[in-house]
Amino acid sequence: MAKTLTGFEPLGWPGRVRRFLLVGWTFLTVYLSYKRLQKTRGISKAERERRLTAAHARNAERVYKLAIRMEGLMIKMCQFISSRADVAPPEYVHVLGRLQDQVPSRPYSMVERQVRRSLGARPDQLFAHFERTPLASASLAQVHRATTKDGADVAVKVQYETIGRLLETDLRNLDLLVKLLARIEPNFDFRVLMDEVKRGTPRELDFELEGRSAERVAADLAHRKDVLVPKVYWELTGPRVLTMEYIDGIKISDIPRLQAAGIDANQVALIMTEAYCEQILVHGYFHADPHPGNLMVLPGPVVVFLDFGLSKELPEMFRRNYARLVHALITQNDDEMVRAFQAIGFETKKDEPETLVALGRSFFEAAGPDAKPYVDQDVMPEVNERLARILQNNPVTRIPADILLIFRVIGLMSGLQKRLDSTVSMADTIGPYAEEQSRLLEHPGLQAAG
Repeated sequence: MAKTLTGFEPLGWPGRVRRFLLVGWTFLTVYLSYKRLQKTRGISKAERERRLTAAHARNAERVYKLAIRMEGLMIKMCQFISSRADVAPPEYVHVLGRLQDQVPSRPYSMVERQVRRSLGARPDQLFAHFERTPLASASLAQVHRATTKDGADVAVKVQYETIGRLLETDLRNLDLLVKLLARIEPNFDFRVLMDEVKRGTPRELDFELEGRSAERVAADLAHRKDVLVPKVYWELTGPRVLTMEYIDGIKISDIPRLQAAGIDANQVALIMTEAYCEQILVHGYFHADPHPGNLMVLPGPVVVFLDFGLSKELPEMFRRNYARLVHALITQNDDEMVRAFQAIGFETKKDEPETLVALGRSFFEAAGPDAKPYVDQDVMPEVNERLARILQNNPVTRIPADILLIFRVIGLMSGLQKRLDSTVSMADTIGPYAEEQSRLLEHPGLQAAG
């Protein structure tokens, strides 16, 4: 038997083939619906927009139904899409957004078995009170509110029984698809991205590791009174069950509730940005899944970070050189930008620095002339077209795996900045963190002296 990625055996071949075909058929249907619209001639611009909106709505429902049927990895992909309010069509954001914390729940009998298997006793034996109806259901687990025997209000995250086998199956299917695509279309080689998915996804099944990740970030940000990470209750935590402090906050994307509570959404955006600057640039360990289901807000405002299943540790030299890159991007220092890109592991087919400069500049060009803290949809087609021409002439042949989850965080944060209608200056906010860390790279003795 081949070594598993997750520690679980995959489904049998009939189940594996069925899941592969389900995904393939749905995406083919979606693709053809857009191709038909693209080839339709003789209609007005307004009519084309109306039909495109209708196609988005139909296809979003198709993808939603597929995710509900497939569970696991498919739901996680949909959560990412729905979090990109800056680039995804509104219809996809609205429909797939239901998957952030409203996935159909499993019966209580499953919860009871999983708790007994992981903690050695039934919920009613371990807790003074345990609500049978879940607070929320997501891609890998569902959360139940409970009260400990000491009277603490807690949230108990219980992993779905079959999710390990489903993830193992889907990771193998996706790995095969990515390898086939790389062979057929060398310009669409996502094997580096797939390798990071294969490394990161199995870690999300280890709830004890998630608890340790939460405590590490909590310790790193303990000096901040505007950031909160719930406490872990280790005596009620195991490999498939995680018990943490219950916090009744407002979902970060729920703008009407934030406004009703008198919370400044722009201040929330600033706190979130600063917290990620510190995690990534200063400590090199970060929460890598900032979709709206994982971030809450309390009056103050205080930003609450939930679900540390997807977390990342950066090698020390990579972290420092990444800070150096960010500082070069902000100051528009092209020579330093190229050196930093190369130092963190980017390589191009031809030794022409213009490609890396264009890649770096695209981050700021995507924000548009108003320097928005999120992707400006009006300028993105032009930026993509220009960057595509440059990359076609001199493609990037190596992207460091360590940067992929940073890109994920940047993308998800861009979507949240758009939802919050943020006016945060990214250069002014990120700049001091990047400058300090890049200075420490140039003069390591400063850190020792400090």
